[in-house]
Formats: sequence, structure tokens, C-alpha cells
Amino acid sequence: MAAGELGTRSTVAMARVQVPRLPDWAIRRARLGRDERTRRPVTLVCAAAGSGKTLLVAEWARTARLQGTGVAWLALEPADDKPYEFWSALLEALRLACDEPVAGALSSLSPPREGFESGFAATILNILQDAGRPIWLVLDDLHEVGHPDVMAGIDYLLAQLPGNVTMILVSRREPELALHKLRLDDRLQTVAGSDLAFTASEAADFFAALGLQLGEDDLGRLVTRTEGWVAGLRLAALSLSRADDPSVVVAGFAGDQRAVGDYLSEEIVGQLPPDLDQFLHDTCAPEQLPISLAAELSGRPDAGRLLDDLCRSNALVVQSGDSSGYRYHSLLRESLLASLHRRDVGAPPRQHAATARWYDRHGEPAIALSHALAAGDDKLLTELIRRHGLRLILSGQAAHVLGTADAAIAEPVGLDASTGIAKEPGVGVTAALAALDVGDLARADYWLGARRHLHRPAGLERPDPKSGPLIASVEIQRALPGGDVAEAIERTGILGVEPTGDGDVDLMLLAYRAPARLRIGDYPGAVDDLRRALALARAGRYNQFELWTLSQLSGVTGAMCDLVQSRRWADEAISFAAPRGWSQSPRLAYAYLLAAWTAFQTGDIAGQHRLAELGMQSLDGVNNVEIALGVRSMGALARFEASAGDDKRRAARDFHRMWSDPQAAEASPALTGHAGAQEVRMALAVGESGWAAAAVQRTRRRLPGSVEAAVMNAEVLLALGRPGQALELLAPAVDGKLIAHLPASLVVAQVMTAHLEQDRGNPTRALAALQRAVEAAAPQNLQRPFIDAWPRIKPLIINHAGQFGTANQFVTALLERTWPDQEPIGPRLLSPKQLELLRDLQAVLPVRQLAESRGVSVNTTRTHLRAIYRKLGVSSRSEAIQVARARGLL
Repeated sequence: MAAGELGTRSTVAMARVQVPRLPDWAIRRARLGRDERTRRPVTLVCAAAGSGKTLLVAEWARTARLQGTGVAWLALEPADDKPYEFWSALLEALRLACDEPVAGALSSLSPPREGFESGFAATILNILQDAGRPIWLVLDDLHEVGHPDVMAGIDYLLAQLPGNVTMILVSRREPELALHKLRLDDRLQTVAGSDLAFTASEAADFFAALGLQLGEDDLGRLVTRTEGWVAGLRLAALSLSRADDPSVVVAGFAGDQRAVGDYLSEEIVGQLPPDLDQFLHDTCAPEQLPISLAAELSGRPDAGRLLDDLCRSNALVVQSGDSSGYRYHSLLRESLLASLHRRDVGAPPRQHAATARWYDRHGEPAIALSHALAAGDDKLLTELIRRHGLRLILSGQAAHVLGTADAAIAEPVGLDASTGIAKEPGVGVTAALAALDVGDLARADYWLGARRHLHRPAGLERPDPKSGPLIASVEIQRALPGGDVAEAIERTGILGVEPTGDGDVDLMLLAYRAPARLRIGDYPGAVDDLRRALALARAGRYNQFELWTLSQLSGVTGAMCDLVQSRRWADEAISFAAPRGWSQSPRLAYAYLLAAWTAFQTGDIAGQHRLAELGMQSLDGVNNVEIALGVRSMGALARFEASAGDDKRRAARDFHRMWSDPQAAEASPALTGHAGAQEVRMALAVGESGWAAAAVQRTRRRLPGSVEAAVMNAEVLLALGRPGQALELLAPAVDGKLIAHLPASLVVAQVMTAHLEQDRGNPTRALAALQRAVEAAAPQNLQRPFIDAWPRIKPLIINHAGQFGTANQFVTALLERTWPDQEPIGPRLLSPKQLELLRDLQAVLPVRQLAESRGVSVNTTRTHLRAIYRKLGVSSRSEAIQVARARGLL
């Protein structure tokens, strides 16, 4: 045919060969920009219906045209699935994209009526090569054609493209073309459904373009529910546009909504053959669908092939990352379940129950629980909770166990144990353990109440022997957050309960019996229980319980003043948590507390402050009084050490208030003793003798006849200027006539005795006391008793340097420290009149005016001033004010 003559071809609707107009709500998606996606000569955009394929490529096309590229757009339809019709439409699209004379040359061609002619296709490519500019050929809806001759023609074009021509294929499923060759030659770029899914920021832009503003939480929920599927977001937008409360729409948006179901049925499920439709309905209950489960549910041994076909067809079915199974889009799955329910109301529960049993057999009890709940099968759910609940709790899935148990009760309030799984023995104690593990005391009380309301009819078999240890464990654990631990110990008899031989039951028993032993001062028993629990946790690979047990071991050994072991356990817990992302886990709070405490006792104030901060950051979720009170106390103590003036006073006040709370009476003897000594020291440092006296009286009540109470009382007497009385009070402590809950308290008593005896002119007794103190402190590097008394004890240590045997290295380290040149914290207390005069000093009045304003003589005022200077260790008014402010006295 001569150039310029028109070839024969079928008629093509103009709308099919024009780049679609972008709707007003279309957004620019920079991350999928043309420059990134068209680097290779062929691009395949392949995703499910409603994924935004056409919108994305239309955006590319409009940008390309602005840059001088000719864009030939062809929206294919079923009528094009014949060679003549396909080539006719293709030629028309190319003609419109090209200038003369190329457009004329294309117009002169007549496509073959049947079959595929390579010469014809080669002619088209030769003409395009002479176009003088880049040409894009976009085949939209490529899934609409599949005729072998049509596909052969497209394959030829792809293989022989000239350098100035780019082809973009848009399809719901991967076309049956020789794409593997293109991939091998790195000539193919693919945009998949996962690429097209809207991100949260893109979804926000999309809704904003429609004039809809969603809160961050609602937006996040909607993106999660739709998985970024554009059609799903568009359907949600239609509902939101008519809603008064967007949050209500978002909360209820699901695949079982009419509009969503209709779209999925029409565009996806309705496009499938009947056998695939049935297969989808038979396998829609599981969120994750392994091939063998799909085969069991559907009765189809070829389930793997069917799933692969669905995946390739982009029917909102995707393969899991490890290729072991598949997953239906959440909206598709919900729509199928709703459709299945309409077909057979009993089918969804049966499918869920079958899925639960399959997952139970295959070692996935958590998933089995979810499906048993969805099935509404209380018998199956009870069986699963009894067999797997404890292991799930130990594995860190307590929240799932509790949520499942709660959801199975129609009205989870009150203590009605007469219906549902709440009436089943074994369920209540497991649910209570789960509630306590996640710190939900209200739910724990409900499930404990449900268990206690059970009445076993006469004649029934004896209860499971493993239930006794679990019941005792849960009762003790419930008492730990502020209950009466001593009463719970007596009521449950937990101290006498023997292990059962079941590793999970015994781990729970030992792990929660240890804190009970700690509360009553049985530290060796607690350590033994925890070491056995640690071995069981490691054997079962229960990482969260291993962390908890390591932290508890640091606490108990710290209570025993074994600073070396306590720090070792704490560091092991911290190191265990870090790579697992648990550095702020409440299970780690106890380890931080003890690490901070050992740092404080060994003179590492910077380390104490850092670790105390980490402990405070881990408090959320801690419901154990001992741990929570200890961490908060350490936080206040660290603030006290690092501050001055008003901040120091506030820290001392906060510490005092914590320990004045009645709940503090539940603390262990060790924590009570440690904290009482620091409360006295801090109170004396800021001139609050009343706080110090209250701490002494409180400790006397809680730890009667103890070294700790005697040492605290002696500190107050010494601050009041009564060293003789202080020494008399310490005598029975150092002679072993009082109970020492903390070995460190004996060291403090010996240090105080040493400098008091030295001051009284008894150097032999002083040296003996000092040697005993050094001998006890050196193995643990216990420097704090010496730090607090350094100005008083330093001369004695220097005088006897080298006389401490194996502890000489410890003494040398003390002497080589950098010490502040001031009175130790806990100076002699100022009397009320002296404190009043100290405050008046800030007015910078002469002594005579100070005396007149107070109604006393000048000599009396000067006597009080000399006493103030002596007690503060200063020699002038300005120094007195400066030191008083630093110590929080002003």
C-alpha cells in the first residue's frame, strides 16, 4: 500500500486510546515516580483490582507528555482478544501519539485478519524507530486478552523494542508472556500490589484531597484495615463523607459491609471460576493459610496449586514471606465469611473449630485459641486453655490468654461463675495468672473470684494435683502488689508445697514463691527457688521469665548485701534484655534498682544516677510493691545526691513521703532497712529532725530489736551532739546482741563505733572496730559507710594504713578517692533557734540588730552564731549561707 493511503482496520472508541483524566482526589506519589519506575524498557504494573494501577500510570503519562514523550495509551477490553481487533486498536493508539510522517505511516498499515505475522510487527517497530523522540506504549487492562496470537505479537514487541520505545503493561495478574527473559536481561521493572499500597502519609493526603480530616489513630486503623488498598480507602471515604462521627465509621469498617462486599464480589470473586469461588469460601476462616490447612478445610489435595493460581491472579491473595502459606486480604476474608454465613449459618463456626484443631495439632496454641473463640465452642476453648494456657503465659502471651478468656464471657463483670468457661475448673486460675502477668489487677480479682465460687459436687474425681501449686502461686502473686503477703503465705501453705515434676507448673511455683520468701526475710530460700526457676526458664526457652528471674536474683542477693553477686545478676539481666528490645521492660526494673544500689554503695554516683533513671523509665507495668517502692526511692535518692538547695530538700521530702505511706509496711526487711538509713541521712542533711525521728520510730516498729533501728537512732543522737548516748546505743549492735537484717548495717555500726571511740580517747577499741568494718566491707567493695563518715574516719584510717591485711587494697582505694572537703552528710543538727537565726542571716543585718529583732542579748546571738559555724564547718556568715543553701537548709 502506498504511503498516505489508509489501511483497513476495525473501529476503536476514542476514550480507549486517550490517557485517562485524573480525578480530583488523585494524589502525586513521589516514591513511585516515573524516573524510578521506567529506567528499563519494559515496566509491568501488576496488582489486584482497585489498587490504583491505572491512576499511577496515568500520572506518569501526563508527566511524560509535558517532557516531550509521545504516549500511546490503549485500554484493552475482551473484544480485543483477536489479532485483527488488537492490532487495529494498537495502531490507532500509536498514531495519536506520533507526529507526521510517522503517524501517516502507521495509518497506512492494515493488520492481519488471523494469526501472528512477525513482519507486520517488525514494520510497526521500524516506523516507531524513526519517530525522532521517545515513545511510550501503555497497554492497560492487559488481563482482558490472552489469545495465543495476540500474546505472541506482544511478546515480539517486547523482545524487539527499539531504544526510543518503552512499553508499560498494566494488569490484574501476571500475563503469560516471556517475562522471564526480560528479567534475566534486566530489562523489566515491576510494580506490585505491595508497592501500590498507600502509606499512612499518602492516605492522609488522599483523604485531605476529598476534604476529609482524620485523626492519627483513625487514619492508622483505616490503613491497617484496608492494608493500603486504594479501593478500600475509597469505599471508606464514601462512608466517611456521610458520617457525623468518623471514628464510628472507622471502627465499623470491614469486609462484611454491603458496599465493600459488592465491590469484591463484582471485581474479584465474581471474576473467578466456580471452583475457585467455592475454594475461597471453604478456606476463609484462617488469617494465615498454610497449604496443608487449606487442603484439609477444602478437601482439595491440589490446594497449593489453587492458592498459587489465586495469588498469580492478584485476587487479593498473597503468599507469606517464607513461602509456606498464603493470606487473604483482611477485607476479602471478612467479605467471604459474611457470604459463607449467608449460605450456611453454621459453616463459619465449623470452619473456625476445624482450624483451631489443626493449629492445635501443629503446635500453634495461640492461634488455636483465637479460632476456638471465634467458633463459640466453650468445650474446645476450655480444653485449649487448660492444656496450653500456662505455657502461653510463660512464653510472653499472657495478654492473649486473658483477652481470649475475657472475650468468651458475654458479660465479664461481677463474679457469676455459673456460665461459660468461667465455670470450668482450671480456667479461672490460668486467666488470673495471665491477668497478674500483664498487671491487670481488676481482671485478676474477677477470675480469682470466679475460681473461688466454684463448687465441686460430691462424688467427682479429685482435682488435678498440679492445680494446688498454681492456686498457691496466683494467690501469692496477687498479694505482692500491696496485699497481705504473710497472710497469703499462711493461707496457701506455699512454703511447704513440693514441685510437681511438670516444668511449667514448677517454674510458676518457684518464681512466685521466691518474692514471698524475700518479704519474710528468707533470703537463702529465695535464692534457691530462683536458681531452680532460672534453670526451668532456660530449659523451656521462656525468655521473659528468664529476664524476670535474673532481675529477682539481683534483688535477693542485693538484700543479702552481696554486692558482687547482685551486680553480676543485674548486669546479666540488662545484657539479656538489650538485644531483645526489652531495655524498658517492667521485668527489668528490679535489676536497674539493684544495679543503681550497688553503684551507690560502691561510690559510683554517676552510675547510680544513670541506672536510677533507667529504672524509673521501666516502672510502667510494675505492680509489685517491693519493686515499685524501691525504684521510686532510688530515683529520689539519686536526685538527692546530684542536687543542691531546694532540689535536694524536695528529694528528701519525696523520699520521706514514700516511706510514710502505709503501703510501705509491705516492703521486705532488707528494703526497709536500706531505705530507713538513707531517709535519716537525707533528713538530717536538710535539717529535718522530725523526718529523721519518724523514720527511726517507723523502723523500730517494723524491725524491732534490729541493728538497723539502733544505727539510725545513733545517727540522730550524733547529729544532736550526744556522741556518748550514740555509742551506748551501738554497743549491743556491734556485740551481736541485736538482729542484723543487713550485713551492711553492721559495717555502719562498726565505722560509727570506731570514730566515736577514737574521739573518746580509746584508740585500741577504735582500731578494733575499724578493722572489723574494713574486713567485712572489703570483699564487697562496700564504700558507702566510709564515704558518709569520711571526715571523721579518715584520720584513723591514715594512722593505721597498712595494718588491714588482705583488705589493704580496699583501704588504699578509699584513700585514693577524690573526697569533697566538707562535713559528711548528716551534720550535727541545728536547734530550732539556730535554724531561725540561720534564716535571718540572709537579711545581712548587723549582729546587734539581729539580737534586737530576736529579743536576746548580743552575747547570746554571738554564741548561737559560733555554734552554727561549727556545725556547718564554716568560719563566716557568707560561708554559712552558701553551705546551708547547698544542703537544703535554706
